[in-house]
Amino acid sequence: MQDRQEEQDLLIKVPRWKIGYSIVVLFVLYMLDYAIRSVIGPITPALKADLGLSDTDIGWLMSVVLIGVAIFALPLSMVMDRWRRSRLVSLISIVWSAAGVFSGFCINFGQLFATRAFVGIGEAGFVSGGMALIAGMVRKARRAFVTGIWAAAIPLGSAVGFLVGGWVTKSWGWQAALWAIAVPGIIFGILAWFIPDYKISKDTLEKTGNRKSMAISTTLKEMIRIKTLPILYVGIALSGCFQQGAIPWVPVLLNRSMGIDNAVASTFSSGIAMLAVISMPLGGWVADKVSRRNPSNKVLVMLAGTFMASILIAAGAYLASLPLFIAGGFFIPFGVSAQLNAVQEIVPAYRRATAMGFYMMALYFLGGMWGPMIMGAISDVSGIQIAYVVLCGIGFISTLGMLWASRSFNADYQRANEIDRSMGLLKNG
Repeated sequence: MQDRQEEQDLLIKVPRWKIGYSIVVLFVLYMLDYAIRSVIGPITPALKADLGLSDTDIGWLMSVVLIGVAIFALPLSMVMDRWRRSRLVSLISIVWSAAGVFSGFCINFGQLFATRAFVGIGEAGFVSGGMALIAGMVRKARRAFVTGIWAAAIPLGSAVGFLVGGWVTKSWGWQAALWAIAVPGIIFGILAWFIPDYKISKDTLEKTGNRKSMAISTTLKEMIRIKTLPILYVGIALSGCFQQGAIPWVPVLLNRSMGIDNAVASTFSSGIAMLAVISMPLGGWVADKVSRRNPSNKVLVMLAGTFMASILIAAGAYLASLPLFIAGGFFIPFGVSAQLNAVQEIVPAYRRATAMGFYMMALYFLGGMWGPMIMGAISDVSGIQIAYVVLCGIGFISTLGMLWASRSFNADYQRANEIDRSMGLLKNG
């Protein structure tokens, strides 16, 4: 591909220390976002004892965060492309952190459900803005790798949530576990205000007759015309149902089917989550390597990770085999950085945050938010092991959508580059 020269043309040109500062702040916020989400799993016994909740109720508390993401992802991402991304990332991070603090004061299911819904606002705008910022300051040749490092905050956050939920709850109660995660989120939300940003001017849009292209109706039409996106979003949605349902229930599975003490199960769960600190950057590195000559190979990396994870986790859960389950846990995040970059690379630069908004809406509204609820409902009827097997079946089906999307990926990739080049955002190779 003729990308060597294009890789030098960045939308955000700042000193290296500012890039480092930005990535560190975005990393910590992403980690805390997932920590406040995953903490529900290990505090489940305490919530059931104090508030009298069922597994179905717990599933709703896990899913309502994802419902919040699904509702707010697209509108917030469209605001991101019209305002300063870093400022909005800062504000919404403070909002979800404050919601986490208030969650610790809840005395019934209804109150906890409402505050958890506001936590969903965090990732709704955070990922869209964060990914657009990283795409603007990191060269394309290293972008999937850097994204993999950034996205490693997901498993690290899950691990933190599992550990804090298990051990802090044991010593000080489930309320303290929520506060221990939410308060640092407010601090780093303030720091996000100072991250550098880019803006595509009206004059730049006018170069290709796109002066009115930021209108909502035009935006929707343009996104739909990108052939690969709808197919890719469906595959991502089904994969999200599998992933978002599987991860938060890990401590419950280990406790019930393998007889491991809840606090110890939380430690094991954090260890499984931490495997992604290796798996996610490794997947990004592999995606960068295999897609240099054929960009659509990024989609195949996504497929490989989901396929292996669904097979191994189903076997591990059904057979109550910890080694098989751990192996499956390694592959869950393997294709995440490839997934994030694939969505960014087939849209013009001025649509990046919006594309991530659609991504988040598909990931959670069509898929992710249903995963924990499906797990809770099936667990109440047939047990946690059968619930995992059913969920892994959904993960396997998602790979068919990814395979289909890979067929048209390269054509949309080239079209997006041509638009960026015509707007002067990329140099001719």
